[in-house]
Amino acid sequence: MSFHIVEMPTTAVEKALAICEALSALPRGLGVGELAAELGLPPSTTHRLLMLLKRQGYVQQDDDTGKYALSLKMLDLSFRLLGRSELRLHAYPIVRDHVLRSGGLRAFIALPETGDVTYVWSTGPDEVAMHTVYGKEMPGHCAIYFPADRQSRRLSCLRLETRDDLDRTASVVRRLGPTANAGQLQRLNCTCAPVHDYAGRIVARVGLFEHGADERRLLGGHPRSAWELARLISLRLGYLPAHAAETPM
Repeated sequence: MSFHIVEMPTTAVEKALAICEALSALPRGLGVGELAAELGLPPSTTHRLLMLLKRQGYVQQDDDTGKYALSLKMLDLSFRLLGRSELRLHAYPIVRDHVLRSGGLRAFIALPETGDVTYVWSTGPDEVAMHTVYGKEMPGHCAIYFPADRQSRRLSCLRLETRDDLDRTASVVRRLGPTANAGQLQRLNCTCAPVHDYAGRIVARVGLFEHGADERRLLGGHPRSAWELARLISLRLGYLPAHAAETPM
């Protein structure tokens, strides 16, 4: 077995990457001596870099043979990037269908890591509009952070984290701005639920919002609708929790 090295790696980073590339060609792995010989590196340097890669989770060692092989962390990083880039693609048809069926509701898909929020709303019997705000915190995506001018905002926010929150919505709602004479004030009522990827990480939040004089719909059907949207999108991303096969609520 042999590897074609275009240039001899000189820096520690280049040497570590060369090790990863060499191990990627041999799923069964290599020992320290074999890998050092193939790459033209001192065994001590090879061993040191393998220990570093192992500590970081990029390389694993077979307990029986002592050989080193790549772990799935590289693949995991790739999937995470791919999942973020295609998240809106997976979410859009589910959110669009709900918006068209609900009549009057607006929905959003928020990516916590970037702050981007995509809003979707109905414009006709079978048409929707979509607008994305990049890198800006918006009240419509139920962020934990509340702005300093809280008294000027009339916002009721229901941020769902677990299924238990569906049974105690009234205690989970966060409110901004004046609540007196609620019948005379139009409040932005917003609820959202977490979207999980195949590894169980929260990669987005999806939710519904509308303006209203009270919180009846916010505390009524909206939470279960938002949770169901999040569940369906999570399934499309490969999330398979114990309750994923449950029938829609």
